[in-house]
Amino acid sequence: MNEITAHSQTFILCDENTNTHCVRVLIENVPGLENAEIIEVPSGEESKCLQIVEQVDLELLERNADRNALLLNVGGGVITDLGGVIAATYKRGIDFIHIPTSLMAQVDAAIGGKCAVDIGSSKNTFGVFQFAKEVLIYTPFLETLPEEERLSGFAEMLKHGIISDPNFWTALTHIDPKNTNELALFVERSVHIKNEIVKEDPTEKNSRKKLNYGHTVGHAIESFFLENSTPLSHGKAIAWGMQIENNIAVKEQFMSQQTASEINQYLQLHFGEPKKFNALEKDTLISFMRNDKKNDKGNIQMSLVSEIGKCHINCEIQEDLILQSL
Repeated sequence: MNEITAHSQTFILCDENTNTHCVRVLIENVPGLENAEIIEVPSGEESKCLQIVEQVDLELLERNADRNALLLNVGGGVITDLGGVIAATYKRGIDFIHIPTSLMAQVDAAIGGKCAVDIGSSKNTFGVFQFAKEVLIYTPFLETLPEEERLSGFAEMLKHGIISDPNFWTALTHIDPKNTNELALFVERSVHIKNEIVKEDPTEKNSRKKLNYGHTVGHAIESFFLENSTPLSHGKAIAWGMQIENNIAVKEQFMSQQTASEINQYLQLHFGEPKKFNALEKDTLISFMRNDKKNDKGNIQMSLVSEIGKCHINCEIQEDLILQSL
């Protein structure tokens, strides 16, 4: 990590969990980190907000952080998203390095330069495209995760296979996602899939939208649960979103029922069937989808799969079809 010595100060952004389980490992094993200053924020999606951005900015100011400071974001997707926004905007931008500790962050959130925080219950509304100087992945950190967090990241790995690589999908369906040693073997391939898509379209004007498969409905579900103060893991929300979007693809005669059943049955094995939403809840979900970043001219757009390994972007979907499929 030669970046450390090239900067005036080094700050480590973490939450109470990564401060306990991961930060000490880094400081003890990485030369130059013994003088790093730690900034801890509360864990959880609730910390991914502008209020916390302001709090951390004020703390950086109080510690006299200049524009040559370096921010190390040590944590899961909340920390890498939050830290990316802070680094991109503090004094018009300082360098940052992601050290993702959750499976979700290692294979998805820390890869690709997307940094955003939530506004109210609206997911990732305030953000930027800003690439980290480096992303450093240490898979033994996965051993610190509860089972639910490992499963959450596993959902994004499955997504990578479904949209791009049938062989990867098949391989993942034959491992035990509760076994960190087995998961760790596939992290590099998952990162490679996402990285190749991002390199082709860094700012999501075109093909990068494939990565949003499952996310139009999934983010709406995640926002719904967040608004009702019963947060649902990102991975579970996306797994439900993929199932519902597959059902939409079948109704659009875009995907075969056989393919939808293959994917959905495996997702249900680990993430369960989506919640049955009542009419009022469906209206709430639609309202979240109307604000989705992929929309165009007021129309809800999705990235839908036709077969495993083939994903199509900018699929305009009518609201009545979404309501039928929820």
